[in-house]
Order: sequence, then structure tokens, then C-alpha cells
Amino acid sequence: MLGCKTRGFSFMRALLGILADELHLCGDAAAVPLIQEMLKVNDDNVEVQTYGRLSPLVPLEVSLGSFSNIKTGDCIVTFSRQQIYKFKKQIQDRGKHLCSVVYGSLPPETRTRQAMMFNDETSEFDVLVASDAIGMGLNLNILMIIFSTMKKFDGVEMRELTVPEIKQIAGRADRYGSKFPVGEVTCLRADDLPLLHSSLMAPSPILEQAGLLPSFDLLYMYSRLHPNSGFYQILVGWP
Repeated sequence: MLGCKTRGFSFMRALLGILADELHLCGDAAAVPLIQEMLKVNDDNVEVQTYGRLSPLVPLEVSLGSFSNIKTGDCIVTFSRQQIYKFKKQIQDRGKHLCSVVYGSLPPETRTRQAMMFNDETSEFDVLVASDAIGMGLNLNILMIIFSTMKKFDGVEMRELTVPEIKQIAGRADRYGSKFPVGEVTCLRADDLPLLHSSLMAPSPILEQAGLLPSFDLLYMYSRLHPNSGFYQILVGWP
């Protein structure tokens, strides 16, 4: 997220400007060197703790192939709202499952309610169709993550998912404390499996630069760090 072109500035702003005595960052170890370098400007003390995954994640050797093979607890991941609702209809039209949906532009209350419906064992909503928003602050009882595609439009171009993105999404299967003993991950199509398997085995590339929006964000962060700067009176209260 820190290196994301459209989201990185939010993490930079929190990292350098949040008014807190202590800040906890959770993420890939590949971001640690960059974070340590960035925090030198504040003379902050950085403590790094490493944790292993507490439940197994198994990449399958076979693809899902068809929505007729969907099971209770499965999550189909795609990257457009149109596709989310298209897949939801296709799955529900088979008459075996009802689907909850989760994506980033859903209002927070709606997103939470959809997640609760999926997690509730007494609910009829037993399949999830979602975007990569499932990796952001939601605890979900997912048995298997199924990538419908290994490509996404990032606002500029259609590209393959990166290693960190694949790991982040795949890791949503069987989070520790969920009702499933083992998490599984696969793809809808067999020709996407090689990228999935190679990405889960590969180390994440070391993050060398944070994603930033226009220079106004840099000025805003600078004003937060240096209240006596010339920018402070101009930018106070923005955004």
C-alpha cells in the first residue's frame, strides 16, 4: 500500500504527520528499509517485529473451472464493481448459494454489514464476491480465495497483479481464529495458476519509493512536521 500510486500518499501522511505517541504499522517486511529511512526525518525510534502466519495457506494445483464448483466459504476476487455483480448473479442463478459483496466504494456501514452476513453461520449468504478491499480491515471466515483474473486496471493501465498484491489477497483465506483449519487459494482459469504459484513462492521486492500524489501532499506533510514553515499559514486545515 505504501508504494501504491493512488494510496501511498495516505500512508505517508499518517506515517509522518499523525499526532500519536506510538504508531503500529502492519505489512510486508519489504517495506521496512524504506520506512526506517523515512522516519529518520522525525528522529523516531523504529522497532521491527516479525510474525509468521499462524494457519496454513495451500495453493491448489487445479483451477476452479466453473462456478458450479463453488463451495460454502469461498470468495471470488475480481477488480471491478460490474464484474462483482455479474459474478454474484451467475452464482446465485444456480440456486445453491447467496452472495455477499465487498468492494472499496461501498459505504463503510454497508461493507461491514455484508461482511457480517457472510461470517454468520446461520445466514444464507455463504459465498463472498469481492475486490481487493477484503484485505483492508475486515476479518472474514474465508475457506478459499479464487482469483477470477490476475490482472487489474490501476487507473492508468491494465496490468498483472504484483507479488505483494497477490500475497495480500491470497492471505485472506483462513485467517487465524476463523472456523476453517486450512486456507486454500486458486484461480478461476487454469492458465492463471503459474503466476499465482510463482508469486506465493517469491520474496516481495524491496520497496524503494512511496507512492505520492502531487506536490501539495508533500507541502502538507512538511507543514505538519514544521509548523513554523512558510507553508503552514497557507495550508492549515487542508484537506
